Amino acid sequence: MQNQTLQNTVSYVCAKCGAKEEIPEDVLEYFDEINPEMLFFGSHQFTCEKCGTGIMKPEKESEIIIKGYGLYDGLERS
Repeated sequence: MQNQTLQNTVSYVCAKCGAKEEIPEDVLEYFDEINPEMLFFGSHQFTCEKCGTGIMKPEKESEIIIKGYGLYDGLERS
């Protein structure tokens, strides 16, 4: 099996244990659609599945450009 590169994802890292996870953009955009007021507070954050208590944040915080529901337009992709 060949090693495949994930496209259209945002790299998230746990602030506590350092675990990394690739979150698909379509998942992040779904959260934008169901809770659009959160767009004003920055990137989505998640609880780390590995350690259970850490907070997962984007590995690279970059300028966010809001275009409709396209919060992730302009972010560097992995």
